[in-house]
Amino acid sequence: MVTILHRQRYGYDVVIHTNEHGPAHVHVFRGGKQLKAELLPIRIVDNGGFNNRETRRIRTLLEEHHALLLREWTRLHGE
Repeated sequence: MVTILHRQRYGYDVVIHTNEHGPAHVHVFRGGKQLKAELLPIRIVDNGGFNNRETRRIRTLLEEHHALLLREWTRLHGE
């Protein structure tokens, strides 16, 4: 697991697991909750117990850092 964004806005950690497969996706952690989102396009796969407000915040965070997240996925997993 590689943390790409640590304690970003609102305290979310965004990670990519190194032992996973496509499609390109990230996991977002905070307060014992875990959300999974695909990156192409950004799509929440499992909100992991986050409420709608938090899910919108996380989506905005992923949109703001989309290029970085895709670059890191490719670096770790290839195309």
